[in-house]
Amino acid sequence: MASIHEDMVQKTKMQIQHHFIALVEAEGFSYVSVKKIAEHANINRGTFYLHYADKYELMDHIQQELLNELQTRITAILPKEAFLALHQQQLYPPFVAIFQFISEHAHELRAILGDQGDPSFAKKIKRVFGEVLLERLISLHPAAKNEAFRMYMHAFLTSAILGVIQEWLENCEEQTAEEMAKIHFQILNFISQLRTFIQ
Repeated sequence: MASIHEDMVQKTKMQIQHHFIALVEAEGFSYVSVKKIAEHANINRGTFYLHYADKYELMDHIQQELLNELQTRITAILPKEAFLALHQQQLYPPFVAIFQFISEHAHELRAILGDQGDPSFAKKIKRVFGEVLLERLISLHPAAKNEAFRMYMHAFLTSAILGVIQEWLENCEEQTAEEMAKIHFQILNFISQLRTFIQ
């Protein structure tokens, strides 16, 4: 059971993170300072430095927490189960869980992935999708032994996934996580049937 002190520490850290993300979205990471964070969070700078060395460590901490949770949800996806669900035209729950994660953290993701956030974060998200999920998917393809194929298929798929995420972040009030999972299913189903359009 957490002590009162631990609860207070966690509450302060959450407050710092909340106001930091709001500042990044409003002003851009480059213009955010520890002084501004402290003022908006209604704490003194000394309190900030008890938890983070600087704004860069704070940004890294938030990103790592997001990436860790995303990786946990992606790891739950099993390629054969996903293909079976697609074949049976059923929603695959682990896909829904990923969109729920995006919905739950839309504020942070939108700020960090935005024009005024951290350009490197998009590459980190693509790396997680690539290393955890796509390597398992691509390895099922007969051409997987070809290094060039793996490299470019990896680039194509991770860019496509990130594009869907970023588009939804701009319109996440319009579709629920479940609705996005259905749209994602429709996209995958469309891609899987492309060959039938040219026969």
